[in-house]
Amino acid sequence: MRGDLQPSRFLSTETIINTLSSVKIDNLVLLGGEPLTCEDLDMIIDFTKGELGARVKIAHSNASLMPPEGVDEMGVSFRAITKRKHQQLTGAPNNTVMANIYKIFDRDIELKISTILIPEVITLDEIKRISEYVASVDESIPFHITGYIPVPGIPWMSPSLEEMKAAVKVACGRLKNVTCSSLSVEDYMEISEKDSLHGRN
Repeated sequence: MRGDLQPSRFLSTETIINTLSSVKIDNLVLLGGEPLTCEDLDMIIDFTKGELGARVKIAHSNASLMPPEGVDEMGVSFRAITKRKHQQLTGAPNNTVMANIYKIFDRDIELKISTILIPEVITLDEIKRISEYVASVDESIPFHITGYIPVPGIPWMSPSLEEMKAAVKVACGRLKNVTCSSLSVEDYMEISEKDSLHGRN
């Protein structure tokens, strides 16, 4: 597997639009890094909606920025209600993110929210508080809990099956649509290896 997955170059907006115009699509899915930092994202979305009549989905965002007009669906990864924890995990305060989630929902964008269960860091109490916040927006918003995958050099552990079940139970106390997933390191490496192979020329 390649050690360096950084792109050597980026496609121009003109190339992206020309490529989109050459295919027939019903859905355009944008993912990152952070898709909302794309300088010409509004132009790409305007073309997709106006010329192709396709639906636009932002697959993953931290919601630190508001999406352009024309976005139909958006997945938001929200780390913590506790301000200190959110700052430690993301490097940014959560005030803007929480305000933007309300604004995104009020724009009738189909919203999905996820978080990561990290034993002793993002605890059941934090999951409960996140669930309560999501419910304050709308209790029907789909909420997904992902089990943390250990990273070398960081002393955090993956949650056990029992911890995942407990987190789902806590979230279900406030929300109607809760799902979860938990990959082992081996599962993740296998997926990464397949993605790397598919991306080779």
